[in-house]
Amino acid sequence: MHKGLVHEAEVSQLHQLWQRYQDDLARPWYEKKPLFEDKDFSTFRKVTQRVVDAMVAEYKTPMILDQATISNTNHLGHPPHADNVQFDSVWWNGKRIRQQDEVIAAQEGAYVLWRMEKTAYRFYGSSIALVSPTSYEGGEVQFFEKWGEKDPIESYKCETGCGVTFCGCQRNIHAVTGVKSGFRLVLLVWTRPPDVRVPDQQTHVCYFRPGTGLGVWLTTADMQQMCGKRNRGAMETWVPVESDTSYGPRCDCPKCATERAKLSWRDRGSLSLPHCPNSQGSVCCGPAHQRKELPNVVSEVDIKQLHKLWEKYQDDLTWPWYDKKPTFDDHEFSTFKAISQKVVEQMAKACGIPMVLDQSTISCTNHHGHPPHADNVQFDSVWWSGRQIKQTDELVASRGGAEVLWKQAKTCYRSYSASIALTAPSEYTGGDLEFFDRWGDKEPCVKYRNNPGDGVAFCGCQRSIHAVTGVKKGFRLVLLVWTRPPEVEVPSSQLDVCYFRPGTGLGVWLTTADLQQYPQRMGKRQKRSPSEGSSRNEKRSSPWQSWHSSDEGEGKWDDDWWRESSEKSWSSGWKDEWKSWRGQWKEKGH
Repeated sequence: MHKGLVHEAEVSQLHQLWQRYQDDLARPWYEKKPLFEDKDFSTFRKVTQRVVDAMVAEYKTPMILDQATISNTNHLGHPPHADNVQFDSVWWNGKRIRQQDEVIAAQEGAYVLWRMEKTAYRFYGSSIALVSPTSYEGGEVQFFEKWGEKDPIESYKCETGCGVTFCGCQRNIHAVTGVKSGFRLVLLVWTRPPDVRVPDQQTHVCYFRPGTGLGVWLTTADMQQMCGKRNRGAMETWVPVESDTSYGPRCDCPKCATERAKLSWRDRGSLSLPHCPNSQGSVCCGPAHQRKELPNVVSEVDIKQLHKLWEKYQDDLTWPWYDKKPTFDDHEFSTFKAISQKVVEQMAKACGIPMVLDQSTISCTNHHGHPPHADNVQFDSVWWSGRQIKQTDELVASRGGAEVLWKQAKTCYRSYSASIALTAPSEYTGGDLEFFDRWGDKEPCVKYRNNPGDGVAFCGCQRSIHAVTGVKKGFRLVLLVWTRPPEVEVPSSQLDVCYFRPGTGLGVWLTTADLQQYPQRMGKRQKRSPSEGSSRNEKRSSPWQSWHSSDEGEGKWDDDWWRESSEKSWSSGWKDEWKSWRGQWKEKGH
């Protein structure tokens, strides 16, 4: 822990920098990073360099500044993670543990496997407080002994100008709890060894986590450009350069050789499209790639039932490893499934393709929203003339016609998705469902703000790149449904997975495992022996139960009234209600 790293005057300067340059990285691909003035850059660089010098003195290891940010922490915080490695899987006796059992297995001593992160070239990190710890609630920096632990071994809530430093490997799994009230602002600094070169595709990257909030970033590219006194004017249009060694490996197939003879991607002529040596990720959607509107797919009664489910079971997936998914009762499961199935049937009818329900969720959209993405494939890279475009030029190259490569996602077995509005658009600002013609486009080709009960269905491949803008004010609730072809089986590792995005907010999830397990449980209860059933409801003539006559004249028992009434006390008011019910029961001739 470091004390007095940033002086009071410098804290004030960093606050001013944050207020002037604060940037929302919820949509990092489509927002241009603010450019510093020379004075602001010098101030930012000077303060962060002092932090780096203190880190060098502490660890007695040479290191240099890689990146820094001034950012505020929102209510989401940061779930447990390591900076420079990513969690991969949990193993025991040479076998991989199922996802739903990973945490328990890790706590019992199973081996946790970590994979290399894109920031593996980095060294140490540091978190410096820029506000008093009494000015906010929550926002603690926590450290865990190992992956999967529920309780931290250390927690820090530093005074203004003080901070904590740590290495970026799996020995320093850390988290930040969400800020419940108040305002938390921190200076985060990352370093790297002096002899390590930053990959070109990483120099401009500002890493965004759901709990980051608004931030001001000092990137490696900023330091290269400002210190090298490069021109900070408007970026010139990028044109492929054959001699540029920063691009990926060269493909020498005949098609790429022909493409390389062209001046640029704009000089397309009658030649075939540029391509890369890899294939696009596989998808399960059929020929129906056009969006299909679903008017009145959910009734007003259905909407009220879904609102009740959300209010009762809303779950925060910001900490998905540490929260147990809520359990529905039989009636709630049947309701949720029936409404979701109604949407699936309309989707199948509109698309003309058979499909079955895979998962669904009732979720509210927060201020983050969802950046542009495709559901069942992930963006990989951009290619031109058989060579991979470096990350800093991807957007310009894509807009000019370069080919975008998509890789297979874990949900590639799914086919179509649907978004159904459960609140009126007048109840919130923002929250637009946007669709883009292609990856990299700044402006959407169409926007949706559906009325309650209306929705839109779309395929999950790269032909349906979509986004949701953050909700600035009010409350937006939606029903999201995902389907798959009837003949496709869900991988066991995906049965319990609830996919969380930064803008998802609180949600209620109906997973594939729920769809398999709940009917089995309900079937077992229905197969109870008569003696067992009578032991549970000793007297069928109990006044707590009501008797309804069917059209055929045969009676059936309805326990809904019983369940509601048993939760209340047997007061004089209930006696009067019972007498009234009994009088109506006798009038019917029972």
